[in-house]
Amino acid sequence: MKVRVIASLVTALCLAFTGSAFASSIGIFFAADGSDCDATQPGVGPFTYYLGAVMLGDAAAGGITGAEFRVDNAPGTADGWFMSANSEAPMTSVGNPILGGGNIAFPTCQPGPYRLLYTVTGFASVVLPARTLSVNRHTVPSNPNFPCPLLVLCDAPVFTTICVNAGQAFLNGGVCTVGVEETSWSSVKNLFN
Repeated sequence: MKVRVIASLVTALCLAFTGSAFASSIGIFFAADGSDCDATQPGVGPFTYYLGAVMLGDAAAGGITGAEFRVDNAPGTADGWFMSANSEAPMTSVGNPILGGGNIAFPTCQPGPYRLLYTVTGFASVVLPARTLSVNRHTVPSNPNFPCPLLVLCDAPVFTTICVNAGQAFLNGGVCTVGVEETSWSSVKNLFN
């Protein structure tokens, strides 16, 4: 009985770890290729960050045709930052991800593992204290059955919608890690040795 409980626990942990390690997400990055999610503001002047879809380990790994989300805690005019979010062409975009939410669509399937969605540019008139920017569901989701950041799959004419993980980025404080490392079964077993 004890062995069965341990085996069940190991299996559950393995599935949970694999699911979280290889799940698609929408993230905030300080590099256009999605390789950096923490930055220090160099001072007063122009500033750029990027919003992108990371497609790994679930149905979105086959590519996407759209996304819907918003960014919370983004610097804005009240903070002395003047920012604009520009969608990456060719794309149809409705709304603004830094002002309540954006809903975007591509005319063709966009393969993974990473696709830049928006470039946010602007001017910072003050240096901000540390803050965490985070992805969240659109303020007014297009489908109330999906109150989450979402990606639209490349399965026309159905266009399946899936909820994805919400990314975070750290401005002027905090360190994050971008990347996924595959874990072998022997690595999981070693957790219990």
